Amino acid sequence: MIERKQFETLIDDHRRRHLSLWEHTWASPAHKYLYVAVGKAACTKIKLSLHQLEGYPPLENGSFVHDRDRAGCAFVPRLTDFTNAETIEILTSPEWFRFCFVRNPYYRLFSAYKSKMLNYLDPQYQPVRDEIRTQWDYPIRDGRPAGMVAFRDFVRYVEDRSDPDRDFHWRSQTAIVMPDMIKYDLIGRMESFVQDFEQVLRRLNASAELIAAIPEPVNPTTKLYHAAAYDRELASRVYDMYRDDFENFGYDRDSWLFDY
Repeated sequence: MIERKQFETLIDDHRRRHLSLWEHTWASPAHKYLYVAVGKAACTKIKLSLHQLEGYPPLENGSFVHDRDRAGCAFVPRLTDFTNAETIEILTSPEWFRFCFVRNPYYRLFSAYKSKMLNYLDPQYQPVRDEIRTQWDYPIRDGRPAGMVAFRDFVRYVEDRSDPDRDFHWRSQTAIVMPDMIKYDLIGRMESFVQDFEQVLRRLNASAELIAAIPEPVNPTTKLYHAAAYDRELASRVYDMYRDDFENFGYDRDSWLFDY
């Protein structure tokens, strides 16, 4: 059982350093739920559903759901919007429903690569692509660098950074959701997303219309079997990087060979 003082230390630390617990939490006083989002684990779909559950006006663009500082739009509060006492209640009270979703670490990292490294319409990650090209001496032809970034080089880039310094989309899920500190009512899985998220929405008394819309995809990436991206050596390195995620959430070391 986590003592109140430990929670206060945790809260002060995250408030001061703006860690992921604060930036990617949705805490609804109206429906008494806390959602801790994990990048590349259906967080856009979940946030849009919760946005609709709250009765907020539809967003002009679905991607706006991640920008809670956008003027003129209403959003579910994050934990930084509450006092320490209120936050402790959210994190501990049986009256609050706490949930998150996780994903096989092999699949999540490859999805992040496809979404952020191969998507050249996303200028936010252009500096990362440029850094990888420069660090591993990518060729330049006709004054232009090679267009694509190899998955293996992306893995090397992630390996070179400590977990707290990694981007939200490839930081360890254990660090984000902190299962040793937060007692979740449900830890859903991407691999059973429809069934697990239906449990969440039914628990929150969502409408039949909202529940029926669960299977509608948001921001999907191209389906590729993971054996096309991994070999045993690369999979072993990724396993070592995310060992806590594999162990805490029960994912198999050889699962890259068994796509769902």
